Parts: sequence; C-alpha cells; structure tokens
Amino acid sequence: MNPIFTGLPTKLGLYILDELLASYENSELYAATQSYVDRAVVIEVLRPQSPPDMVKDFQESTRRRAAVTLPHVCPVLESVQTGAFFYLIQERPRGHSLSSLLAQGKQLDYVQGFALVQAAAELYSACQEKGLAAASLDSASIYMDGEEFSFFSPVLAGVSDAAHRNMQMAGLADVLEQVLPTEVLSESKLSVVVYSLRNGYDGVALEWKSLHSALVPLRTQKGSIHCPEQHIGKSLMRFAKKRYLKRVLRTVISSGFRLALMVLAIASVGLLINFKHQTPPTNQQHIDCLFRDTLWRVHTKPVSLAEYADFLKAYAVMNKQQQQSLHAGMPPDVIEHRPHDWKRQLSAAREGEGSSMDAPVRGVSYWDALAYARYAHEQLTPVELVRAARASAQEKNALEEWTDTKYDELPPFSAHVIVCSSQGDTFIRDVNFHQRAVQRGFRTAQILKTTNSVSRK
Repeated sequence: MNPIFTGLPTKLGLYILDELLASYENSELYAATQSYVDRAVVIEVLRPQSPPDMVKDFQESTRRRAAVTLPHVCPVLESVQTGAFFYLIQERPRGHSLSSLLAQGKQLDYVQGFALVQAAAELYSACQEKGLAAASLDSASIYMDGEEFSFFSPVLAGVSDAAHRNMQMAGLADVLEQVLPTEVLSESKLSVVVYSLRNGYDGVALEWKSLHSALVPLRTQKGSIHCPEQHIGKSLMRFAKKRYLKRVLRTVISSGFRLALMVLAIASVGLLINFKHQTPPTNQQHIDCLFRDTLWRVHTKPVSLAEYADFLKAYAVMNKQQQQSLHAGMPPDVIEHRPHDWKRQLSAAREGEGSSMDAPVRGVSYWDALAYARYAHEQLTPVELVRAARASAQEKNALEEWTDTKYDELPPFSAHVIVCSSQGDTFIRDVNFHQRAVQRGFRTAQILKTTNSVSRK
C-alpha cells in the first residue's frame, strides 16, 4: 500500500511530518514536530478518500481518546481536519519504540518483558472498566524508556466485548514473541504468560484485571522455570509454592482469580494431608487419610467395570423416586448413565481382550460418577486424595479421573470440576459435566469421621 505522503519531511497544518512510523490499512503513523513550539508529537493520519463510515469511526475514536485518561497512555492533544486529511495528534513518548529497537537488533530482557505485560494489563483493565473498545498494540505503538512503557491510545469507536479482549491478548502475545529472546520465551515464567494470552486456561480467555493481579506475585519470584505448553498446569502449580502461599492468597481474594485458587488448593496437598498408615500392600482395597480435619477412607483403585455394571442393573429397576434421589441438583436431561462405548468395554473385558471386569470403567460423565457415588453411599474423591491413593497404590498406568473438587461460576471462568490427569502433577479444568471422554473414570471415598483436633505437619 502506497504511503500517504511520499516526500518527507512535509508540512501538514501546523506540523512537520518527519518520519513514517507505521502503516495500517486505514491510517498511517508519523513522527512529527509542532513547528512554532518545536514540540515532538506523533500524528495518526486517516487515509484520504476513506468512506464516510470509516471517517465517522475515526472521528469518534479520536473524540474518545481525547476525553479519557488511561494508564501508560500518552496524552492526546487534539484532532484536526486540514483539507482532505483527518488526523490525531498525541504527545511523543519518551524513549524508543519497540519497532525501532527491533530494527537495531535489540530485544527485551526478562524483567522488561514482565514490565511490558503488566503495563498492558493495566491499560486494558482500565479500558474494560470504562467500557471502551480498544485495538491491539503493536511494536510501533509501544515505547520503552528503561523499564517503563508508554503506549499510543488504542481506544476505538464501539463497545468493549470479548472479541476485542481476545484480539488484544493475541496482539500482545505477538509482540512478546517478537521482542523476547528464544531462551526467555521457552525457559522462563513468561512462557506461561504468552501461552495464557493465546489460549486462556483450558480454552477459556482470561480477564486483564485478573491477569495483572496474578502477575504481581509471579514476577517477584526469583529464577526461571521450564514450561512447555503441555505442562502449563504443572508450571503454574510450581508458582504457588508454600513460601508464596499467603501472598498469592491475598491476590486471589482481592481479584477473584480462580485459576490461582485452584493451583493453591492442589499445590497445598502436602500441607493438608496427614497419613496415619504404612504403605499398603498391593492388594489393599483402601487407605485411610486425614484431610482437612476429616478422616477419609479412599479406594486404592478406580471404580471397576464389574462395580459399574452392578450399578446400571440396580438403576434399571429403581422406581422414579429412587432415581430422582440420585439426580438431586443435576440438570433435568440427566436420565441415564451408560458410559461411552459401554458394549465394547464389556465385550473386551469378558473375552479377555487386554481387559477384565476388574479394569476401571471409562467413558463416564461427571453426572454418571456422582450418581454412582450416591448409589454406593459414598462420595467422589477430592483431587488431593486421588493423588494420595495413586501414590500409595504405586499406580503406573493411571487414567483421567473426575474428582469432587468443584468450583462455582466466577467470571471469567464457568463452573468447572478438577480432573486428575493420567500422569504427572498436572490437572484439567473441565466445564462440560456431560462429557464422556473415553480415557476418563473415577474413584469414590467414604467420610469416616470428622474431627476438629487434627494435628498438621
């Protein structure tokens, strides 16, 4: 696309355009000087002969930019029309644009990268609070002066919505991938940030305010961690180690950042469980654990095909009232509990095709697991106790397991259940309680006794 002004420097009204900074589909950005006071400014010029609706949007966005004060944003001085040109004048930030630094072969370090994310999160949080739509940032619209960052105003015409937020987060992730060295992106906590900006948490987008609140304790920790994408849950758990527990908990309470809360709950298992038994023999059916002032009896193995088959047989002959007692609090469309590919599971077990009736049942939903637990007069097992049972049984080939660790809806997250992954310390946050994933089962537990005098190590 041809530049609006081909010969620089050139005059535009009271300003001298010195350098083209960036070229966009509908406008261009110029470094300029206010001639009679020799003041450095940046001017955004709308392309001439733009359609009327584009001119209207540009004028509305300039009006909004001039009317609002936002953190880390350069003041907007005025909007002007000179002949066929509509343009917006902003103060030029101190320091250098990231695009100019990249042109010189320079990149940001770890501390500067975190400072950039925090500044951007503060900016977009303010936009969201004021209901302002805002464009994504790029390297030409971000200036750095030491560890301080300034931005050109990203305010747009229109109303802020989820589409704008997703665009903003993707844009910031793009910038970080441009300006950070490969080793910082792959081996530091910033890898967690970039992943979350692009993917949210389990596909659910984060909110800017919550992200900013969570970054404060994350940034203050020393050292770096290796965090490939498939292990983001594990990396986030590491960030919630005991020495930071109180600090991060205060952040959780003030921001409502439920992702950090889940991490804390799971990472705290070593503080909350106090075993009163020796490592059981491999044929032991259960373990007894003290967990949060309660004595639990947890099955060392997930519910088996044989056990679940007995449940389905009993369920089939229950009267309506008995079935309703199992479904208390469930959606009205939960009326049957046959696992995914049930006939094949039974056939493979009975014919000895690499399975048996003692093998775990798979392909059950959260509602299926909950109904079975009620039928057995037990409970689904909390995530911490699932891990304790696995460790005691020395399981090597675990399956994904639904747990009793459930969180109500709190924006930006929907109501969800924690699912233990098949291996390692990672976890899954599942919002689809009806899902019958082929690799997923569950185990149950009994509450034996509740006490208020449990000593914890």
